[in-house]
Amino acid sequence: MNDEGGASLYAGRVRAALPGVLAPVLACALALCGLSAWVAVGAAGGPSRIAVGDGRVFLAYGGKAETAAFFRITNSGESGDELLSVRSPDADDVMLSRTVERPGNVESMRMVDSAAVPARSVVRMTPEGLDVMLRPQKPLRLGDEVRFVLRFRHAGEVVVRAEVVRPGS
Repeated sequence: MNDEGGASLYAGRVRAALPGVLAPVLACALALCGLSAWVAVGAAGGPSRIAVGDGRVFLAYGGKAETAAFFRITNSGESGDELLSVRSPDADDVMLSRTVERPGNVESMRMVDSAAVPARSVVRMTPEGLDVMLRPQKPLRLGDEVRFVLRFRHAGEVVVRAEVVRPGS
């Protein structure tokens, strides 16, 4: 066999193996480009930074024991987080709920398992949206404070107090 025949045979083998080699190389290159873009837009690297404030609990009215609490949740971090649960040593049956509109312009509340807190955002709980339903262990008076513990997937637990206010304030 001459040198030309050997070179031709070698070139044929390389051409036959090329698709099997290029697929993983291209996959790695695409993954590297995607990760670079993710880091460039700030979606990676920094943790969530959660602060909870403006805690309010509505004074129960009409002989009802149940009421609602509202908070402002600020995530100044580079990654999103998730509010997983809320509890209170001062209340029973504490749960996250969301007001939803159903056909016929009818609103109803539905319990939710969690609430997203996107990166660099503020989530404001309101009577028309996300809130915390609770049954206080004792009757509340204006100005009382109710203790809460909000548990986040990444930020962990945040302890906060909410002041009892009149509904609508």
